Amino acid sequence: MDTEVDAPGIATAERSEGIRPSPAGPAPPRPAPVPPPAAPPGLLGAVRARTAVLGPLACTTAWMVWAYLRTRLPAAPRSARASGLGYRQWAYGHFAYSDVVNLYHTHHLADHAFPYVHTAIEYPVLTGLFMWGAAWAPGVGGYLLASAAGLLVCAWGTVVLLHRCSPRAAWLFALSPLLLVFGLLNWDLLAIVLMVGGWDCYRHRRYGWAGVLLMAGTCAKFFPVLLLGLCVVGCFADRRDGAARRGGVRMAATATATALVLNVPFAVLNLDAWSHFFRFNAARGGGEGLLYQLHIATSWSIGTFDTVSALLVLAVLGALALWVLRGAPVAPAAAAAFTTLMLFNKVFSPQYMLWVLVFGLLAAWPGWTVAAVTVAGLVDFANAMVILHLAGAGSPAAPWYAATAFPMDRALRTVVVACGLGVSLWRGWGDPGAARRRRHRGVVRARSRDVRGVPG
Repeated sequence: MDTEVDAPGIATAERSEGIRPSPAGPAPPRPAPVPPPAAPPGLLGAVRARTAVLGPLACTTAWMVWAYLRTRLPAAPRSARASGLGYRQWAYGHFAYSDVVNLYHTHHLADHAFPYVHTAIEYPVLTGLFMWGAAWAPGVGGYLLASAAGLLVCAWGTVVLLHRCSPRAAWLFALSPLLLVFGLLNWDLLAIVLMVGGWDCYRHRRYGWAGVLLMAGTCAKFFPVLLLGLCVVGCFADRRDGAARRGGVRMAATATATALVLNVPFAVLNLDAWSHFFRFNAARGGGEGLLYQLHIATSWSIGTFDTVSALLVLAVLGALALWVLRGAPVAPAAAAAFTTLMLFNKVFSPQYMLWVLVFGLLAAWPGWTVAAVTVAGLVDFANAMVILHLAGAGSPAAPWYAATAFPMDRALRTVVVACGLGVSLWRGWGDPGAARRRRHRGVVRARSRDVRGVPG
């Protein structure tokens, strides 16, 4: 009927309500609401858009400055407390320990020994070069100040890059007190800013730079390699997108070239010092992870544990790569891969919770998960300081604490990380909305171009 052709929505609504159309003729069509004209952004809008990140930057600065004031050595005697058990016992007791300070003399940074050539360092090459560069500042106090300034810049860069991805993620990162306890505990922020920068390039299809930055992050801390591999796989998820597939090849090529440029010179100059990172972590003692907590690996050798753990993580990583290849989002898959590694790794340093937070923000974890990660990270830091202080002082309370309070913290941390794994899987595959978007990717857009109205 003409009524249905001219005003199908009205006629359908009238029938559904039991109202018979007027016999006088078809009802006049309702005029479509006219949206108000969009106001040009103007100068004020541009200023607001560019200054929206200032709030998270201010919060980040406050945490990092506080971390520096909390971590720096007392005025006297700095030289005696800057090395050895004296510093560690003071730092553990004041909840102010930092690897940045503790390793200053251990790696002969005061003598400006060139890392991986004149001295071996148990970190990847970019972290060693960062340590060496900061050590040119005078004394351990200047070295700590230079390191804090460099890591503050890294934290700023992380906030800006997260804000480009999601203002919510930038605020959650900037408001997290984990920056206070972990910002200067180690050099993790250097690798984190490189990883987030690589993710930003990947999102904007700058695949070559994504490979460079993600591999540079891997050469500062190993963890970004998980995101790098899944990003490369994600480029091949859509067979119709030839540009993305070529970008995946380019990303893999630039990542390989970056790894060679950063590592080969040191390996040639002093292979033993350069490979110390791999040998140190292979021989490192265990005690963390589900396999130890469930008393499965208590009698295993370190080599056996490393083999079983690596096989488990690689199996999960392979399954995640297949799901990404079938259209699953990369960020939740990377968060799932990292939390799996944390569950089965033999070592879980307290600052790894900062990595859990960042992977969770990239995967858009809900707020309750971020809050749980923050609480678990703070508890884990306090627990580590207490047990190390008691053990270093030879306190009779140390065995009791190790047998009662310490396992409770490990259980809390494991539960929170496992929740992160579950949320990542839900975000990637269990969320009905996400699954629906994956099934109709491309098809919905094609249909929306063809549909012009309801046929009569």
